[in-house]
Amino acid sequence: MGFVLVSAMAFASTPAFVRLAYTAQINGLSLVAFRCLIAAAVLWLVARLVREKAAARGPAWRLVLLGALAFGPQMWTYFAALERLDTSITVAIVYIYPALVAILVALRLHKFPKGAEISLLLLGLCGVGVIVLANSVGTGSTTGMLLAAVTAVGYAVYVLQRVQRWGHPPLAAASLVLLGAGASSIVAAVLSGQLEFPSSALGMGYMALHGIVIVPIGLAAYYAGLKRLGATFTSLVDTSQPAIAALIGVAALGERLLLVQVLGIAAIIVAVLGLPVMAVLQSRKPGPKEWYLQKLVDSPTSARMSLVRAQGELYVHPERVVRWHGLESKH
Repeated sequence: MGFVLVSAMAFASTPAFVRLAYTAQINGLSLVAFRCLIAAAVLWLVARLVREKAAARGPAWRLVLLGALAFGPQMWTYFAALERLDTSITVAIVYIYPALVAILVALRLHKFPKGAEISLLLLGLCGVGVIVLANSVGTGSTTGMLLAAVTAVGYAVYVLQRVQRWGHPPLAAASLVLLGAGASSIVAAVLSGQLEFPSSALGMGYMALHGIVIVPIGLAAYYAGLKRLGATFTSLVDTSQPAIAALIGVAALGERLLLVQVLGIAAIIVAVLGLPVMAVLQSRKPGPKEWYLQKLVDSPTSARMSLVRAQGELYVHPERVVRWHGLESKH
């Protein structure tokens, strides 16, 4: 569990360090670009050190395009939202994406969610609504909330695309996605006239912190925890991110939360936590052999998924196949 907690803390600290980087006169597009490119290089080196297999050329290009067209743009809106909203509010709104993933999967499979699932989705959406209503009504805050909502939708779409490419080594695949995101961010920054290098040692320090420490450690720790805990428990621990982000925002940035906003964040956490719990309970019930969504959740830099067959025959996630009754496994 320690690895997953380290990963959650790394990604939960990202919004605060983005806000701090802005104080060093670094704009959002440039920060996304250099953050992704540096992290891609570091993860590629780590993948080589642990002797992870490289992705084939065809799938590699698809992962690069996925980063350029999906992961990169949702990072732009995420970082733009952080310019206009407190970190806790931004993360809470963005973290509704698991509920959006559940809705998109239900639409794709033509399977209407059950009553309890609908209740959790409504609870999460109500949490977002409470936060929005409690926040100030200025133009900047409204724009920030819209950007955060767009980020949640964009990340949900990215997750659905990413899980279709789960057969690739995780660190190598993450480095390719980040490479694509960094490249598209460079292009966007050049075309918009916003590309700039840090002009101070503090700015360079924040850039290095993002690219060398936060993203690589967050992803490496996540995949290490995933191997040890499995996707279900990893996802459960991962739901701590909004709470950790709120605490960091209060401690490091002096942000203040109204009681009603705390309640809204709590509603989102309960809703997101309830989705994988329900999937586990559903997988233990006897029933027809059909596939159920157990959990789709990614760190602001990659996606993860596990599926459970209702009769308990197979438990599938990217690292292994476990036979529930025979307790056999293939690693």
